[in-house]
Amino acid sequence: MSKFFQIAMDGPAGAGKSTIAKQLAKILNYTFINSGGIYRSVAVYIKQNNIQIDNLNLIDDIVNYIVVEQKGNDMYLNGKNVSNLTWTDEITAIVPKIAQIPSVRSFVKKTQQHIADTDNIVIEGRDTTTAVFPDATLKCWIFADPITRATRRWEQTGKKGTLEGYLNSLNERDKMDAERTLDPMIRANDAFDVDTTNLNIEQSCEIILNKFNEIINNK
Repeated sequence: MSKFFQIAMDGPAGAGKSTIAKQLAKILNYTFINSGGIYRSVAVYIKQNNIQIDNLNLIDDIVNYIVVEQKGNDMYLNGKNVSNLTWTDEITAIVPKIAQIPSVRSFVKKTQQHIADTDNIVIEGRDTTTAVFPDATLKCWIFADPITRATRRWEQTGKKGTLEGYLNSLNERDKMDAERTLDPMIRANDAFDVDTTNLNIEQSCEIILNKFNEIINNK
């Protein structure tokens, strides 16, 4: 068991996991692990080097020598800040496919666990409570109704495109993550449920902090 505290959060896209996790890490002065940023950094390398996603042998090889680091809110790939490249439409489109590759998932998991070996952490993702940190101090399942999640994503982009388009995209991503053979997105049996449909970030953080304090005070 780790000597450091770990708060892990899973749930579908648009539920507020990333924003909540960053705020909690700031409040607690813990390290925030950006799971999506790690996957997206790998995707940047694959895209920049024109590697085909179905070239599994080559991808299995490259994860043995690439280095992805998180420094503050920035992601570094082999020593270069790639944060401005990780959220392009091209990267967003290929990340779900790359995230299904076993060697990539193993690489990301090792990177996440390496960070957690040295500090208290808050992490969010889709398998952090089940595959990465199954013994986390607190495991949360963060969710909201589909329309609320789609609206949040739509507004984050300045209402580009249509709300229906974002809803369809989220539904497709949810289905892909839930049906993935390796480490699918599922709720951990002992997860603490947080429905953010009618909550703002501050309210969500307060609920999680209260539960976290309850756990550590009873240890």
